[in-house]
Amino acid sequence: MKDKNKKNRLWSGEFKLKVVLDIIENELSYSQAARKYDMYLSSGTLNDTLPARWVYQYRLYGKERFFQTPKDYRKNSIRQFHKPSKEVEQDLELKVKHLEMELEYVKKLSALIQKQEQTNKNIK
Repeated sequence: MKDKNKKNRLWSGEFKLKVVLDIIENELSYSQAARKYDMYLSSGTLNDTLPARWVYQYRLYGKERFFQTPKDYRKNSIRQFHKPSKEVEQDLELKVKHLEMELEYVKKLSALIQKQEQTNKNIK
């Protein structure tokens, strides 16, 4: 049942940025962030689409978007992806290399296990 006393909340730019950075830095899911920051709809269900939208906007426009009025960002409708810092870029490249190495290991291990199973079937 809807709570009629609950009003729509307006989120400040500082709050949105805090939520987005928490999601990115601590690798939170949108649902975890919504629970952590008490983002529920008036129906009582969790509103995990709101932090997802904020992360999308942050990645697309940068943190400046959270401090603009709708009139300001309607003027400049050109979408530009936010360029991450060199440190963040290097960290992501390192993670990608690590995951690629891990994937190669799993592939080789899987092939080795299949070969071993084939050998065991041929022996029996």
